[in-house]
Formats: sequence, C-alpha cells, structure tokens
Amino acid sequence: MLRDRRFAAVLWALTVLLVAALAGCGGGQEAEESEVEMSEGAVTQRGTSVESGGEGVGTEKGMSPPAFTLPALDGAQVSLSDYEGKVVVLDLWATWCPPCRQEIPFLVELHKEFESQGLVVVGVGLDQGGESALAPFAEEYGVTYPVLVGNREVQAAYGVTGIPTTFLIGRDGRIAAKHVGYHPSMAEPMREEVMALLAVDVEA
Repeated sequence: MLRDRRFAAVLWALTVLLVAALAGCGGGQEAEESEVEMSEGAVTQRGTSVESGGEGVGTEKGMSPPAFTLPALDGAQVSLSDYEGKVVVLDLWATWCPPCRQEIPFLVELHKEFESQGLVVVGVGLDQGGESALAPFAEEYGVTYPVLVGNREVQAAYGVTGIPTTFLIGRDGRIAAKHVGYHPSMAEPMREEVMALLAVDVEA
C-alpha cells in the first residue's frame, strides 16, 4: 500500500514536470542568469528604448502594448511602431527554452502563410548571450521574420514571467490576445485568431 502511494506520488511529480516543460519555461538557473545579464544589457545596449508607462498602455487585452526600439540581428533598429496597421505576432522567447524551440517552426510557417495579407511576426530573444546566442539559432531554424535582441527592461515592461509569451496585436495597435507557453495543440487556435485579426478592417 505504501509502495503504491509512493509510486503514485512519483508519477504525479513527473507528470507535473512534463506539463511544465511543454507549457512554458519559467524559473531555473538559466532564467535567473538571463535576468542578471539582461539587467546589465538594458543600460549598455545601444539603440534600446522601452516605454512602459502611459494611459491605456499595458499587456492586457484591449490595451496598447509598451513601445520599444530594439536592435535586430541585421543591425537595424526596430520599433514596434514600424508595424503600424499590420497584425503583429510578438513572441518573447529564449533559445534554451524547449517550448520556445517548439513554437518557432509554427511561427515561421505562420509568417510565410500570411505575410502578404499584412501579418508580421516579431521575435524578441531574451537570451543572456544576446546576438551571439540568437543569430546561430535563427539560422539553424530558418527564421525568416525579424528577431530582436531583448533585455530585462522589455521583459519587465511586458510582464514576462514564463516563456514563450506571445502577444497578438491587431491592426488598431491593441492587444487582442496573450498566450503564455506553447504546445502543438495551441497552433490551430492561434492561427484562427490571426486569421480573424487579418479580416478586420482598421477603418471599420
């Protein structure tokens, strides 16, 4: 009887760990180290600007997302406002996070399928290694959408406590949905959300 209870307890613990691994990445040593590195990078990184204040600005549905300007892997300075009038899938992620790596091929395909209809996928990498970690990963995974080098400032502005954190932003510049974590079962519902946003005329 005791052995059965111990087995059940172990099985439950393993299940919880598996679900956590599939759903998203939160704490852990890598995350803590990443936060320390990003804290320093927020001060020293050129071209970085994040504005988290302002009326109606936030990360809840219906709010305007915090404005930012971050360096892209190609050296360009990219602002969220550059995509005004488009539907934006804003993905905050890290290369060491298994669910993030699982989500990337879906985002690549999403971008390819709907780019001509006004969709842009923007990845904000939160790795402590910055560009040196993100660039080889983007090349290996065939990432065709913009990948920006994030920092702790943008992580805090967007309230990121688990990754990937993915925001869907409508043509009106407001947040339509927020998803934390990723599992393949989430792909089709997210795709349908994107299609619905693309169908909305911003002038309506």
